Order: sequence, then C-alpha cells, then structure tokens
Amino acid sequence: VCMLLSIQTAAFAAVNDNGFLDVPADAWYAGAVAYVHDNGLMNGTGADTFEPQTTTSRAMLATILYRISGSSAGAVSANFSDVAADAYYKDAVDWAAANNIVSGYGNGRFGSNDPVTREQIAAILWRYAGRPAAGAGQDFSDETAIAAYAADAVDWARANGIVNGKDGNRFDPQCNATRAEVAAILRNYMTMDAVEVPDNSASGGK
Repeated sequence: VCMLLSIQTAAFAAVNDNGFLDVPADAWYAGAVAYVHDNGLMNGTGADTFEPQTTTSRAMLATILYRISGSSAGAVSANFSDVAADAYYKDAVDWAAANNIVSGYGNGRFGSNDPVTREQIAAILWRYAGRPAAGAGQDFSDETAIAAYAADAVDWARANGIVNGKDGNRFDPQCNATRAEVAAILRNYMTMDAVEVPDNSASGGK
C-alpha cells in the first residue's frame, strides 16, 4: 500500500508540475515543455499527454511560428498538392511559404507530415529571425554532414545557444527532432538575449 501511494503521489506531482503525465518533473525537457505550453506555442497531444519522444512535422513547426508571428491571415495560397484547403495548418503553410521561411520540395509538395530534422529547424528559425550573421565558431565533430543550406543557420543557432550539440560534440543534423527537442529549441530561441519577433507578414516580411 505504501509503495502504491508513493507511486501515485509521484505521478500526481508530475502532472501538477507541468500538466502532462508523460513528462516527468525531473526530465531535462520538463521546463521547456512547461514554457511552450504556458506560452501557447505547443499544445499537448491529449488532455494530459505531450508525447515528448515523438517527432515534429514540418506543418506543426510552420504552425508554431505562425502563432508566434501573430497568426496574420491573408497570404497568397501556395497551392501545395499535399496541403488540403481545410487543413488546420493551411494558413500557416501559406504564410511560411510566402515569407520564404519554410519552402516546399520543388515538386508541388510541402511535405506537411514529414518529420523536421535538427538542421531543418535551425535553418527555419534562422530564416524566421531574418537570416542574421554569425561567426563560424567551433565546429561540430560531424560538421561535414551538415547540408550547405543549413551551415550558416547552424553556426548562428550554436552561437546563440538555440540548438545544442549531442554527445561527442555532434550536431546530428539529419536526426528527426522530437517534440521535447523542439520545445527546448523554441524556449532557447524565445528567451535568448534581445530576441525580437520579426515582422513576417506576407506583405512585408523578411
């Protein structure tokens, strides 16, 4: 009985701390999950679940940045073949494409449900921030595996503490980003020194 009460107490403590049964209060990403949830950047996948180890899709990331920007409607439709007119992310995708933040694959597809990789999220946030300059800094041990389109973005993300490396000084660029990682990256971006949300409206965005 004592053991059962102890387990139940721990479970309720986790829920009270961050609102999600599957986010332990002592998890490295718990604070980030609480931040993105409290600030309306990421919702749970259920009433009390966040699913931290599942991946984040390109459409989801576009939607998150669209929310940060103020969800201004009116962007010209990008007419992607895999983005339905009634999809919840339709306005976000049109906005992201119009502002060159998240582009399609060049064959009429946006890749809505494709997982976003670590180098992709660095590049997307870099574009959203206005493509700021950053010194080369210290190279990751797998630097040569980073795609050319994301090289400057990764340098910027590392210099500003937005995307951290993994064991062995690896960036692991093609690894799909989990929801926990995306939560941490978003919190790092939103709380970095002097961060400003750029004006990325379709009529005058960067």
